[in-house]
Amino acid sequence: MPIPNHKPRFDFVELHILHHASERSLYGLWMIEELAEHGYKLNASQLYPRFHRLQKRGYLNRRDQVVDGKLRKYYRITSEGKKHLREQKRRLMELISEALSVAELSRALDSRRKREEAKRLSD
Repeated sequence: MPIPNHKPRFDFVELHILHHASERSLYGLWMIEELAEHGYKLNASQLYPRFHRLQKRGYLNRRDQVVDGKLRKYYRITSEGKKHLREQKRRLMELISEALSVAELSRALDSRRKREEAKRLSD
């Protein structure tokens, strides 16, 4: 008997997209640059299918706007997207709490604080 194709999905890039779309409207080039800061090297042909998939699932809304004579697609999280993001974050926290020791978590938080402080000072 075949196994149903209902495996859980966890896509870190999609999690980043939903997180940032919950904070502000975002567009492709900005998201590509933001992901690059986290070590993800994506191009538009890899990113836009994710935007479209999230939009099709009802997690993102799209608004088109002409900027400097070019059409820019802005994405923002929906209420359904916020629910999905909360569930994905819950699953991520469960994984992290099992996979990392307290010392590893502490080092990660210290590193994050330092990055945020450096970014705040550079702005």
